Amino acid sequence: MRASTRTYAVTFAISAALAAAGCSGDGGKDATDGGRELFMQPVAAQGPDPFTDSTARSAATPPPVTRSPQPSPSGSATPQGTRSVPGGTPGLYGGTRAVGTCDVDRQVRFLTADRGKARAFAQVSGIAQAAIPDYLRGLTSVVLRADTRVTNHGFRGGSATSFQSVLQAGTAVLVDARGLARVRCACGNPLKPPLALKGTPRHHGRPWSGYEPTRVIVVTPAPRPVISIVIVNIVDNTWIERKTGDEHGDRDRVTKPPVPPTPTPNPTSPTPVPPDSDETPSDETPSDETPSDEPSEPTEPDQDRDRSQDPDADRPDEGIVPTDPDTAATDCPSPPAPSATPQEAPSPLPPGCPSPPSPATPPDGPLAHTFDN
Repeated sequence: MRASTRTYAVTFAISAALAAAGCSGDGGKDATDGGRELFMQPVAAQGPDPFTDSTARSAATPPPVTRSPQPSPSGSATPQGTRSVPGGTPGLYGGTRAVGTCDVDRQVRFLTADRGKARAFAQVSGIAQAAIPDYLRGLTSVVLRADTRVTNHGFRGGSATSFQSVLQAGTAVLVDARGLARVRCACGNPLKPPLALKGTPRHHGRPWSGYEPTRVIVVTPAPRPVISIVIVNIVDNTWIERKTGDEHGDRDRVTKPPVPPTPTPNPTSPTPVPPDSDETPSDETPSDETPSDEPSEPTEPDQDRDRSQDPDADRPDEGIVPTDPDTAATDCPSPPAPSATPQEAPSPLPPGCPSPPSPATPPDGPLAHTFDN
């Protein structure tokens, strides 16, 4: 009975603390979803139940970046801010050359000085408690360049609490090798990716100037770990390549702006043929060629070619009886063989046929060679 009374007392105390802090409801407990509570977190505000004092090197809101564009989110915008950007996107984060945005050594001292906080921080971050110093020094200090949704965590009653929040652009954070924000430097809170909210969110806190719910982004892990992060210098708008784990920015180097992606040509678009091109479209027939399915026009015979095909063409006209074109088609009967004895009178020959030899002429006379029997 005494244990039950103690449980009710603890529960009542926690509820009273949540109400006093202005974070009652689903935002003050670990949950599998984000509920409907959404806490607005300006750059310098610690928020409810911070893990540690601020370790941000500057609490001032950085000047807006005007020359370089904001990262182009993918996906569709909703009042909950569901625009997603991969963590390795160049220009997603900003910073100042050779200046770390978070005092990591101080953050290590704050956490390791309190075992309860160290244990809760390690549980949320998924690391061993003894690995906290190495874990923090392996992160990269940057500032957000867009209002960003995260799952935030506070420390109360010896354990971590979770709540959904929007961090204002300019907030100093520590990011991992996949480009995900892991620690908020203004309060030492561990951070994780956001959870979906149930319905229209109820905002806690006053939105800052320029806040638009549809422009809030969600950072997704980079496809693979990166060895350096390309950020924008918030002082002069130049580009910086910062090595991951470089907490002080000692190895920063100026780099060129990223090259925008080349648009992919549409494979369905026909390629135009220049006016002076020698190519002939496949559906047209060249003017100097005759289609194979149409007969060729007759041409005049080539006498030289005909002569080369006829072996007798080059011979003299000796022994060849010239013919009249008008009678070339007449069929003439073979003349009867000459005979020494008288015979009946032969039938009359068609016009144009040669006369037979005289019967009185011997067969071996001078005209015997005229016909070739």
